[in-house]
Amino acid sequence: MKILVSFQPNTKAPDFEGTRLRKIIKGSLEMANVEYTTSIVDKFDVMHLISVEDDNKANDANENGIPLIISALYCEDDPLANYLEYKSKDGLRTISIRSKCLKFLNKADLVLTPTEESREILINNGVTSDIQVTLPGVNVSRFDFSRTDEKDIFYRYFGENRSKKLVVAIGEYDNNMEGISAFINAAKKCPDVLFYYIGRESIPGIIKSFKLRSLIDSSPKNVKFKGIIPDDVYRSALMNADIFMLPGYKKAGVVALMDAMAAKCQLIVRKQAVFDGMLEDGKTAYLAEFSETLTSLTKDYFDGKLKDTTENAYKEVLQNSLINHGEKLKWYYQQQINIKNL
Repeated sequence: MKILVSFQPNTKAPDFEGTRLRKIIKGSLEMANVEYTTSIVDKFDVMHLISVEDDNKANDANENGIPLIISALYCEDDPLANYLEYKSKDGLRTISIRSKCLKFLNKADLVLTPTEESREILINNGVTSDIQVTLPGVNVSRFDFSRTDEKDIFYRYFGENRSKKLVVAIGEYDNNMEGISAFINAAKKCPDVLFYYIGRESIPGIIKSFKLRSLIDSSPKNVKFKGIIPDDVYRSALMNADIFMLPGYKKAGVVALMDAMAAKCQLIVRKQAVFDGMLEDGKTAYLAEFSETLTSLTKDYFDGKLKDTTENAYKEVLQNSLINHGEKLKWYYQQQINIKNL
């Protein structure tokens, strides 16, 4: 059995979770002794794709009768590997799948998705391919805290004070400023803490909204706004972060969330940003429906009023080791091969 694992990020745009998921899949297959390739010119038995940017490869799989598996809704923080779009009408928010992505997913023999809620979103938006639920694997060895050189990368890269506590947030630079205001308000309540917001932009390096630009420019000095940063810097940020925050309302990337759990960050997240069932309030994270709650939870945590949930979250991700994930993938691949050979 040989698997084509493909995700080709655009060199002119930031890549993030899609690249991480590709590495997770490859690492999982290595642990399960499954051969893989990243070259379309090789011979292979199954094609495993992550992004609609590989739609041409999906067409090749369909034309040549090769089983096609697509991983969807794992990387919603990555502009090159996300599937969902959001619209508001009469005060109601709707979630849908981008039309190009829907066509892409319906070319698959099997779609893998992280949770039952994400599966329901796919079905409700017209995905007719077989859909199975499986969480990604986690390489906990990425966060080896004995490697002080790796832990120091964040501080060297940004020139920050090592003695300060740190909050790292993931989101996007949305013109509606969803989540950013809550993030800034939390920082105002904790002036001695560093707050780093790492967001995806529709155009790298450009924030179009004047209101959003003004809000960012007027934020306190302990708040820093960044685009997608290099993976080694991001990993180092998680290794140093006291809190990992999801302040926005849009569904966050599962890969980034599980990395934060593996890095033993305290999770304080917007309830709406997390797929149902991934976290348990008060046990593996603190979930907030409202911006005011995000702010108060952050302050209470630094004031020592909240119990730490990082060990429980870490135990959760340990159940999704690379070897366990690799064995699951191996089973899915073999099932698809068997169906094609009937």
